[in-house]
Amino acid sequence: MDEELKLVFPTEEYKEEIMDLREEYLKNGESKINGGAGLEKANDINNWLKDVTEDRNREYPDHSNRYPASIYLAVRKEDGKIIGIIQIRHELYNFKLYSHGGHIGNSVRPTERNKGYGTKMISLALKKAKELGIGNVLMVCYKDNIASARSIIKNGGVLENEVERDSKIDQRYWITLKKRYSDGRNKKNDILEKEHKCYRFVEDDFKGDISLLTIKKVRKEWRIDEEQRCILADNYKWLQIYPEGKHYCITAMIDDKDNIVEWYFDIARELGNEDGIPYEDDLYLDVVIVPDGRIHLLDEDELEDAYNKKEVNKKDYDMAYKTANMIMEKAKEKDTVEKLTVFTKKYLNKLMTL
Repeated sequence: MDEELKLVFPTEEYKEEIMDLREEYLKNGESKINGGAGLEKANDINNWLKDVTEDRNREYPDHSNRYPASIYLAVRKEDGKIIGIIQIRHELYNFKLYSHGGHIGNSVRPTERNKGYGTKMISLALKKAKELGIGNVLMVCYKDNIASARSIIKNGGVLENEVERDSKIDQRYWITLKKRYSDGRNKKNDILEKEHKCYRFVEDDFKGDISLLTIKKVRKEWRIDEEQRCILADNYKWLQIYPEGKHYCITAMIDDKDNIVEWYFDIARELGNEDGIPYEDDLYLDVVIVPDGRIHLLDEDELEDAYNKKEVNKKDYDMAYKTANMIMEKAKEKDTVEKLTVFTKKYLNKLMTL
């Protein structure tokens, strides 16, 4: 379990243990410590501590080829031993990082390998990456490093491609941190009490998953737009629609008097289902249709930022806009709101009676 380990930022307190960690790698014949931010070259640990502290706080790469990054020691809670080291690069600042480095570099000390610690370290690092605002994480390992590949895959890594480097093959895996589940787990800080049910439909007008999230109690209401339209409150319902083969899901937000407040289209890289719970791999752009016919395109800045940081490739970037534009063009048709209303009420009634 992840709970066996904790990630701690290296400080003077761990100076002796860090030196011992470094020595173990070198004695094992390893000239490179993955994720170590140059620890293998650090004859003076005080200077290394100074460097990694500056890396954590810096905003841009500098002339010495150091870049914004957060490094952590993986410490076993039981005995306080450093199990390994892991670095999270805040962005993919150059071709080297994008092609061969990735967002996360990590290594387990030689005497603690083959015990599952690599998988646990990555899991904890992904939580840190999410806190840093990274939506899609790139991890790279050599093709013949089966243990590293397995740890990445266990944490949701999906192989994009293989790149030859120095007569070896790098495998480039992406791990999405943008999955949003229909049971409301992503909003656990906002939704305090809820019920959830889901059903798969194969009918003439729809094929896919539809779920009903009944929101009984919230921490605070969500109000948007100039008129402060409420989309989340006590006793609201969210009917969440996942059409098979599409790159969007729809949330029909329904108030405590059973009025439809809006339809929220999340543009998605993919739709999926894990253990019976539908999810969408969010691709930033959103389209909102209000019952009075208004149409809003949201979060273009987030998509642009992710694209500039290389967390979204050109293919997905173009697909997101193509899907959003298709939805907005359809929304302009005069009978769209009526059709959405009929569809929503039909499947809300079905879910309510299941």
